[in-house]
Amino acid sequence: MPFSHSNPVRRTNEDVFFDYYPRLLEWAAQITHNDRSEAEDLVQDFYLRITRITRPIDEMEQPEGYLFRVLRNLYLVRVRQSGRNPLNNLSIVDYDSIEHGLAVADRGELLFVHDHLRKICRYACERKSTVRSASVLILRFFHGYYPSEVMRILQAGRSSVDMLLQTARNEARLSLERPEAIRCIVPSGNLPLFFSKKGDSTHLLFHELQEAVFSAVEGRCLERAVLERRYGALNGSAKLTAQELSHLVSCRSCLERVNKILDLPSLAERSPEDGIDRDSMSGPGGVSGSRGPSARKKLTRNSPTLRKMERRARELFEHRPSSLEIVVDGEVRSSQRVTAEVNELRLRLANKEEPSLIEVQSEQLYCLACLPLESPDRSDRMKQVETISLSDRRSLILTVTFGPDDLIVHVLYLDPVMAEMPETDIAFESANAPALFETGSVSNGGFIPIVRHSERQFRRWTSSFSVWLQRQYRRLFIGNMNPFLASAVFLTLGACVCLWLWHKSTPPMSANLFLQRAETADQIAVSTGESKVIAQKVRIRTASQTIERVIHRDTSGRRKPKLQPLDRQTTMLQARLAKAGVNWDAPLSAAAYQDWYKHSRVTRDSVQTAGSTLLMLTTTIDSGDVTKESLTVRAADFHPVERTISFRDTGNVEIAELDYNVMPWSAADPSWFEPVVTTAASDLPAMHAAIHLPRGLADSELDEAELGARTVLNQLQADAGEPISLARTAEGMEVKGVVDTNARKRELLSRLALIPNVHASILSAEEIGPRPLPSAVSGDGQPRSPIQEQPSPLEQYLRKKNLSMDQLVPASDNLLDGSLRIVQAGVHLSELQSRFREVNPLPVNEQTQLETLSRNYRGTITAGIYANQQILLSLGFASSSPVPEISEPDRSGRGIDEQLRRYRQLCLEMVSNETGLTRSAPEIAREILDVGERIRLHLADTSTAFRKDNN
Repeated sequence: MPFSHSNPVRRTNEDVFFDYYPRLLEWAAQITHNDRSEAEDLVQDFYLRITRITRPIDEMEQPEGYLFRVLRNLYLVRVRQSGRNPLNNLSIVDYDSIEHGLAVADRGELLFVHDHLRKICRYACERKSTVRSASVLILRFFHGYYPSEVMRILQAGRSSVDMLLQTARNEARLSLERPEAIRCIVPSGNLPLFFSKKGDSTHLLFHELQEAVFSAVEGRCLERAVLERRYGALNGSAKLTAQELSHLVSCRSCLERVNKILDLPSLAERSPEDGIDRDSMSGPGGVSGSRGPSARKKLTRNSPTLRKMERRARELFEHRPSSLEIVVDGEVRSSQRVTAEVNELRLRLANKEEPSLIEVQSEQLYCLACLPLESPDRSDRMKQVETISLSDRRSLILTVTFGPDDLIVHVLYLDPVMAEMPETDIAFESANAPALFETGSVSNGGFIPIVRHSERQFRRWTSSFSVWLQRQYRRLFIGNMNPFLASAVFLTLGACVCLWLWHKSTPPMSANLFLQRAETADQIAVSTGESKVIAQKVRIRTASQTIERVIHRDTSGRRKPKLQPLDRQTTMLQARLAKAGVNWDAPLSAAAYQDWYKHSRVTRDSVQTAGSTLLMLTTTIDSGDVTKESLTVRAADFHPVERTISFRDTGNVEIAELDYNVMPWSAADPSWFEPVVTTAASDLPAMHAAIHLPRGLADSELDEAELGARTVLNQLQADAGEPISLARTAEGMEVKGVVDTNARKRELLSRLALIPNVHASILSAEEIGPRPLPSAVSGDGQPRSPIQEQPSPLEQYLRKKNLSMDQLVPASDNLLDGSLRIVQAGVHLSELQSRFREVNPLPVNEQTQLETLSRNYRGTITAGIYANQQILLSLGFASSSPVPEISEPDRSGRGIDEQLRRYRQLCLEMVSNETGLTRSAPEIAREILDVGERIRLHLADTSTAFRKDNN
């Protein structure tokens, strides 16, 4: 990548970097506490990022301040990433080159890495005469040729080169883990491979490995005329054979001839000894040379630092990531594998986080895009974009869009090479086939479609089985087969095939059966007769935090676990998991998963094996904040051990079981549970009951119990659509009602049990039996009417307008359901306003609960009115009368109650004829829209008055 200052009028960001280079070194020295090696690495990383920023730095008002801010943020990012060692996840051979792999390696593991590199080098030298992939690995990994240069040497496309590299890396990794697994069918003999082991420094290791490769040369040298014909324009299809390529990569003179023919840099220019700076012992305050990094030195064309930056920039330009990560101020917040030609990644951040630097990096820690965020104080900064062009027509677009409360990070990565893979799979097939069975040249036939690994493996197995049968037949030496023996052989083979087909055709386990067995396993674990304590340790991991919790449960359900205080971030996580159907006190409950499953719009289910001992159910849904969830159980007893929730905007939440024990009460700590309220023993129980009357609770205790119970029901969405009532008594809050399932009942009881002075009595439809549940009631106490024989006003309207009658049933149901939710939320809001008119005496936490509940109820009413309004407008209705403004808000709640009841009656009148009125649908619709607008204005005014009273 050339460095030039050709435009005297407008300087590029690269020109600005070189002009400020001495100052940047001074700043880096100050930031890194005079660590010379760290300061130079920081400035070089800064160069890779600053040249990828499209905004002209030279046109800024204060470019010097901008450069210092970006440099400081980059240092903070490096500090936060210092604890993340990528070699924990990747082998050294997985990196593009030795230089980059050693640059990111942990200094404490360098000796271990050096030993692995020597073993990989030996593997490649031993395999290069039989497989082309090993020779390609030597060119790219050990000699430092870029992918575009390897493409020219092999006369192949990028996808072919990448697949050959991947094959070689997989075998090299296998040779490190299991050296006996790799067997060369055509052995290369005892190669004179020699490792000089000049020292443990990394800059000497590169030359040691190169010399070892050149000591393993085989075959005769290729004449220059032959090479020129091979790479000539008129004979470009005459590719090198496996033996010729094996000789080329280990012969210094032949490799230099190819470099001259193709006009590539020589081997001497590829030496990265000045670039692998992992052994500097200068440290903070150390000195290396006569002057430190603060010396005002200019970069020259032959400077080692400049050559190193050129190589790193070229490596970054040609790097193809296998996964993308969004990094916010040095913290990985989201990641995704690259599996298609078009790859998108989104992340939602709260504005209060105030991120300063957004980066997109690969699994090898290459920074593909960098966007220092600017304050969105102008309209042109509400959307900030960086577009990066990469090799092979690839591109990456990083967009940050600011909203009122949050900002959206969107990454779009385009990789046309992925689309070329099905067409160029012949490079993989034809390059590896000679490697296994012969050493001939690569076939130049036409392209063939890509074949899945499982299909290739099946064909290899059938081919091997066929060869084995032929050998067995030859060993028999039977010229004329006995017909009875032949029939027996064929019948045996047919029975084996039928048995195999029957085994393959066995239907997979259904999701319902999976959940039933998992729930049964949970019930068996606690139904031991004797009361015991379950101690379960779980880990909850998100993109931004990791929590380890020990949850204690009483198998009899009498003792309640002690409520633990949670910080704000964990409380938000608890609320988000509750919306996804996760019980905070039983996050791996199969019953809770089944309840979420029943209440979700499931589009796809799959039960698959996860390893040899686990089964995993994956459920995909098409709407809501959750895209899919999975539950993993042990195959032996169906005990749940892991649950994963994929949110649409915030990524995955993984819940895994770390430990599970069932212990007697003698081994339990009493502090795990809330204390049990007991009465003193007495010989006269009747007199004891008469003397010790129940203690009345104070108003503050009742307020706490009521707000806590209402908050739990609101979070679990149990106060809308389910017949659950609350009653305030002298002993506390009584919560009664009926729900659909036992799982829903357990969920409500477990959450309500954590609230002091709340007594819950909830039944499930499964316990009641065949008796029907009470029908949903309207806001005025009237039950929903069944379908009428006479057409409703809405049905008459649809027939008159010749509209589709398919809209009748969904429109009627949605209008009634929406009006019911509106009335129920209005009732709860009125009860709150009448109960807590003076909110100032409440403690801060209870006042916050009251404000949150009021806001949620108003939001439910407003959303329901808007949904019904959209239904009516879609059918052609419109409001014609203006709505008068409300001069003085009615805080008593009586006015809003009357309007809500009227709204419910109007919706019933629209979809049924039980009211006895004969008005037309347009008249009813106009009044529905008008009353809804009055309710909305009333809520807005009372909300404003409520905030003024609090302030």
